[in-house]
Amino acid sequence: MPQGESQNTKGQPGITQAALFGLCPRCGARGLWDGPANLSAKCNACGLDLVGHEPKGRALYLVILPVTILLILAALKLDEVVQLPVWVLVPLWGVAVPVAIIAALRFAKAAVLRARLEQQGLL
Repeated sequence: MPQGESQNTKGQPGITQAALFGLCPRCGARGLWDGPANLSAKCNACGLDLVGHEPKGRALYLVILPVTILLILAALKLDEVVQLPVWVLVPLWGVAVPVAIIAALRFAKAAVLRARLEQQGLL
């Protein structure tokens, strides 16, 4: 067995699989996400309560603020280097910003959910 891996976590999906594919951290079934970045109330397969462990509120500003700053810096750098017309920039950033924010929220929520479940011994 590799160092740092216990029998309890072997075979369970990691944070990346939970964030991208919506796999339950306990049983690995799909259905972790109810919306783009909202956790389901509970897992349909194992019945794990997910809403009680969902991070909400001001704690998510620590995720959103750095992503927003990076997106602004990327937009400024892209404008400096390429100087695209406005009609290209509007759809480009109109798609890129929501995708980046939702991806960051999903990874952050999956990481916090897994940490809280491990802390409480539910995994």
